[in-house]
Amino acid sequence: MPTAAERRRHYQDFTADVLELCTDPGVRRDLQDGRGRPVKECLRMHKYLTVRTAGHGQRHAHYTVASLIALADPLEALRTRPTPAPRQTADELAAQPSPTAVRLPAADPSGTPAAPSRTAADNPLPNPPDAPGPGQLDPDPYTAAAWRKRPNLGATLARAVRRADFNEDRTDDLLHVIVRVGDDHLHQHLLPSLTDRLLRAGLAWDWPVLLDDLAARVYDPDQAATRWLDAFYLTLNPIKDKT
Repeated sequence: MPTAAERRRHYQDFTADVLELCTDPGVRRDLQDGRGRPVKECLRMHKYLTVRTAGHGQRHAHYTVASLIALADPLEALRTRPTPAPRQTADELAAQPSPTAVRLPAADPSGTPAAPSRTAADNPLPNPPDAPGPGQLDPDPYTAAAWRKRPNLGATLARAVRRADFNEDRTDDLLHVIVRVGDDHLHQHLLPSLTDRLLRAGLAWDWPVLLDDLAARVYDPDQAATRWLDAFYLTLNPIKDKT
């Protein structure tokens, strides 16, 4: 059974492959044909996705995300896609200070050491709004801590409110519908229509994170709902550091 980090790496690789596939107009049309359809009706998609999904489970989530990616302009999607930082060697990591270390400033002339300063990593927030991209604070972009800094469905909807004039109350109501409906309705109706709206507004999902959440939602919908709701409200109302 793959680890969580291995699954995340697969989701990143899978969505990157689909973005590349969509640069071919014919392939893109075939992938778009799966929009809102169950896997058994996505006959034109199998040629491209069967091998890429074999052994990874959650085929419906993979096919849904592939069909949604195909709705976006392929060149724009390639240009703006999240790029995980390259993995660093053991020597490179050893040469870097630990990001969670407490730094001791030099003592003042009286010989009394100053109070230690703390890094931002000492007080992490869950799903911090507009957080730095994966890999900037964690050398491995597939750890849970690094992955959760990327925008999930809830954070993306909040950004649509802040940046694309989505109505806050209606978007809040829509999110509560999303977290309550079954997977079939979410995949067939809500996600395709919502993706259209986001793309028209110049926004898009973080595709690997969306795929991860859709796959995990099958097993624990309440946990996925909590993550999406938390991210939505924290992005709209960031917690201010009072220190």
